[in-house]
Amino acid sequence: RKVCHYTRQPDHPKMATILEELRPFVVGRHTTLAWRKQQLEIIRASFFEEKDAIVEALRSDLHVDEAQAVVLQLASVFADIDVILESLDEWAAPRKVSTPLFLQPAAAQVQAQPKGVVLVLGPWNYPFNTTIGPAVTALGAGNCVVVKPSEHAPESAKVLERIFQRLDQRAVRCIIGGSEVSANLTALPFDHIVFTGAPRIGKMVLAAAAPNLTPVTLELGGKCPVVVAKGSRLVEACRRIISSKFWNKGQTCIAPDYVLVERSICDEVITLLVNTAKETFGEDLHLCTHVGRTPHAAAARRLLDVLKEDHGGKILYGGEVPKEEMPEKDRFVPPTIILNPKQGSQLVEEEIFGPILPVHVVDSYNDAIDYINAKPKPLALYVFGPTHVEQTVVANTSSGAALLGDLQVHKGNPNLPFGGIGFSGMGRLSGKYGFEELSHLRAVMKRYLALPSPLRHPVDPNISKVAWIYASYRPGRYIRKYFWRLLLLVFLVLPYLRSLTRRRIR
Repeated sequence: RKVCHYTRQPDHPKMATILEELRPFVVGRHTTLAWRKQQLEIIRASFFEEKDAIVEALRSDLHVDEAQAVVLQLASVFADIDVILESLDEWAAPRKVSTPLFLQPAAAQVQAQPKGVVLVLGPWNYPFNTTIGPAVTALGAGNCVVVKPSEHAPESAKVLERIFQRLDQRAVRCIIGGSEVSANLTALPFDHIVFTGAPRIGKMVLAAAAPNLTPVTLELGGKCPVVVAKGSRLVEACRRIISSKFWNKGQTCIAPDYVLVERSICDEVITLLVNTAKETFGEDLHLCTHVGRTPHAAAARRLLDVLKEDHGGKILYGGEVPKEEMPEKDRFVPPTIILNPKQGSQLVEEEIFGPILPVHVVDSYNDAIDYINAKPKPLALYVFGPTHVEQTVVANTSSGAALLGDLQVHKGNPNLPFGGIGFSGMGRLSGKYGFEELSHLRAVMKRYLALPSPLRHPVDPNISKVAWIYASYRPGRYIRKYFWRLLLLVFLVLPYLRSLTRRRIR
């Protein structure tokens, strides 16, 4: 039923005509490099001017203080825009590529063209950077953009609407609404859809895009593991694990979902994790001013139900569940550490996406590898241990990204691709990788008419023999690889051979 909900036909008149209004602008080649840079500068300036409103919106939607808002939400937006502004001329320029010998004389290049109109469906957990980030990438690639902020962060959505309304409305629209609006939009034949959110909703977006053969970029999540092995600097490792896990109340797609710790160091690691949590949040969690809230009561109830179930684990920190029904405005879930929850429980089988950290004890890092490989591929994998352990874990697992010695910070490197694999998503959105994801990389090749082409009908049998030897025999491979070196060698040796021949004639 939910899939049908996301594949219904649009009935909102504004949505039914939105593609007709926007697509002529990009088809008419109006999204020049100068225009793209102008739009990005407007977003940058607007974001700077709206700082106070953004902080207040995040405080209302997520109970996030100003310091967390600046570090986790605002700073990365400026970084994304600046990287595109600095590199756009280079990324958009045609890129020359080589041409095989048998196709010479010829020249070839790759041209990055706008795809058309891109739909960006934003999430609620990071309503600004994970909504504006894909939007500025799409604009940088020369596309028109339709932005749909999450309805679960309503105050943030209002600020986003104001920001996008400052842009060229011939190419950019921001639409506010609930899940019905998302359902109507995803049924339209966009040229690309970018969705950030839960895998369950990601499947619905894919189903809605399929009838139109619309390409989709899915930034999902999954259960991101942390491996802690003997030989690591445990004090700093545990400090980083606690900080990363409870950023934004654990509501981050690349937040560590669970920890796998070797048995030989489990007691020390558990003690360090609990002590670090106490130092960070204190004994009375309700009094901690920097513990955020979930954006809506349904999310809080889901997490509290996870804590209420018979998970079979030992609660080492937090875990207090209110006996009475939680007030709608509270939405508080305590930061919690649980040791060895049993297989089959929600803590083990489902993405937690909240401030609950399970710790599993394994005999060795090889057992941790087997544990990770038995589950769907995660968006990120984190390893703390000696170099040989890091290399072994990375070489024998698969994930969207692997980070050694820290957590989540790889997202801030624009020179790395950011995206999932399998259940954790598809496509890449970061820096040049995002630009190419939202561009059509068009192949352009020119063959010159100066020489007659050997490729004609009927095929010459001699040409066929030469082609077979060239393509299938090993000498052909070396000729293809070292053709210009061989040609240079011939030119160098040829004068010597000529002089030698003349001497013999005399």
